[in-house]
Amino acid sequence: MYKRALPPAHYSLKIQSFSLLSKSNVDKYDSGVFEVGGYKWSLSLYPNGDKDNNGSGFVSFYLSIEETDKLPHGWEVDVNYKLFVYDKIRDVYLTIQDADGAVRSFHDLKTQWGFVDA
Repeated sequence: MYKRALPPAHYSLKIQSFSLLSKSNVDKYDSGVFEVGGYKWSLSLYPNGDKDNNGSGFVSFYLSIEETDKLPHGWEVDVNYKLFVYDKIRDVYLTIQDADGAVRSFHDLKTQWGFVDA
């Protein structure tokens, strides 16, 4: 069991037309920077998959910690996150998370975690 002092936090990103985005020439869509839990973050979406990581034919999502130059030397941020993707056609939410619900450590050498084949 994992315990934490902070309550859960969330961020919502709405894409008006995923079908238009996936048909466009846009390889990657970035959310822009937002703050959750006292840290700056961004979400990246590859509507046709992250081809550099064998994600072609899927949708790829990544969470990145931002403005790391403002964090103290030796920083590390442990995060347990999941993504909820609303499927407007089927009127359901898809939950995307690691199978084991693992806590991921963000640090100087690993500032991004994600899902290549969602």
